[in-house]
Amino acid sequence: MKKHFVPLGIAAALLLLGHTTPASAQVVYNPYTGAYAPAPNPYVGAAAVRNPYTGTTTATSAAVNPYTGTAARETTAYNPYTGASAAKETAHNPYTGTTATAGAVHNPYTGTTTTGEAAHNPYTGTSAARETSYNPYTQTATHSAQAYNPYTGRSASYSRSVHR
Repeated sequence: MKKHFVPLGIAAALLLLGHTTPASAQVVYNPYTGAYAPAPNPYVGAAAVRNPYTGTTTATSAAVNPYTGTAARETTAYNPYTGASAAKETAHNPYTGTTATAGAVHNPYTGTTTTGEAAHNPYTGTSAARETSYNPYTQTATHSAQAYNPYTGRSASYSRSVHR
């Protein structure tokens, strides 16, 4: 009996050691990409994921302030093959109702960097947006802004391009 028990114990240990699936608390399986990605940390509120097909790395983080109720979420992406990068941040304050979003994109082929912001307050009805672009190769900068309030019917817009 002892002869068969020891080899079976060794075989079971080898099977358990040879198991290649990662622990579920460390990673999450993505069925679309067929790869494992780091699981978000519930204490930090951030995660980074790399797409094996495009090479793009995306990082996301979130935060909540329990005293003001404000919640924010930020996402960044970078593609090492094209050099393109993008970032976006959104914040919402439940007491004022205001939601604001800001973003930036850089295209290394054209050299253009564009930033933009938008905000909406449902209590006042005001929506506003602005965008700025700059291309160092052509030395052109463009800025535009818009605002609208449906309760008063007022709107405003502005746009200007400068070539240096």
